[in-house]
Amino acid sequence: MLDNLDRIPVENPLAPIQQLKTDERFSEIGPFEGGSAEADGFIAVIESRTFIRECLRRSVQSAFPLPVLTYSTAIELEQHNLLTSAKLIIFSWVEDNKVGSLNALKVLSQVAPKIPIIVLAYNNDAELARTAISHGAKGYIPVTTGFELTIEAVRFVLAGGTYVPMDCLLATGEPEDALSQPPTSGLVTARELAVIRAIQKGKSNKIIAYELNMCESTVKVHVRNIMKKLNAKNRTDVAIKSQSVLSTLDQHLL
Repeated sequence: MLDNLDRIPVENPLAPIQQLKTDERFSEIGPFEGGSAEADGFIAVIESRTFIRECLRRSVQSAFPLPVLTYSTAIELEQHNLLTSAKLIIFSWVEDNKVGSLNALKVLSQVAPKIPIIVLAYNNDAELARTAISHGAKGYIPVTTGFELTIEAVRFVLAGGTYVPMDCLLATGEPEDALSQPPTSGLVTARELAVIRAIQKGKSNKIIAYELNMCESTVKVHVRNIMKKLNAKNRTDVAIKSQSVLSTLDQHLL
């Protein structure tokens, strides 16, 4: 999708290419590109595959009042002089062109740093999620995510938040790796953090004890300490309230 970026001069990474015909562009994105999109803002979808691009446009448009405009490349978005008018950019990551996708993400973040970007990826890839966030993205959504959750994630990013699936936050190594990590922000210890991760996955105290090589009674002590520190009423409450702890850890790992 973004192979052209490799052939663009460094001093002008989004140099305009040949302008598309007006009637062709109009038929693809509809009547929004003129005054309304520029004045009121819009959601931009960057996807090279025509069918998937149209599916994304219709899906997002069904949930948001803002017009949704589609583009096959990041260059195409910039050449229409609407990049800084976008309220949000949904950028489809190309698995077989990771270098081009990363370059495009970097350029979009540099040219329009105030515009939130959501990376739409093929699957839950913790490393890719961290890469995307560290290079300017405000959201990482795998296509395995359900429609309703995806829309809520988009709303969250539009409101100023940063979204990464919990699976990606949890995928920071095997349970024993957590035991050697330092305390996180002085709130919980490394062992408690390992227990939190297991609770997030719905594991019982017996399973946690086996995986972390400790007595079940020790796990119960850790759970009580965690509940006290997080002011949680039960294990479900721990799973919910500990999200901020895991988010802090993920930012530290970035």
